[in-house]
Amino acid sequence: MPAAAPRIGARAGAELSDRQVPVMTLGVGLALMGLGIGFLGVRMRRR
Repeated sequence: MPAAAPRIGARAGAELSDRQVPVMTLGVGLALMGLGIGFLGVRMRRR
């Protein structure tokens, strides 16, 4: 049983690294959220 533990940990680490989100995707999402909030702010200000 203890011999299987390092293999399980190595496999879990590889799966986590495969699931990383690219930094550009996060940046684009934040930029779009900022534009949306800014658009709503301008619309509310005009009223």
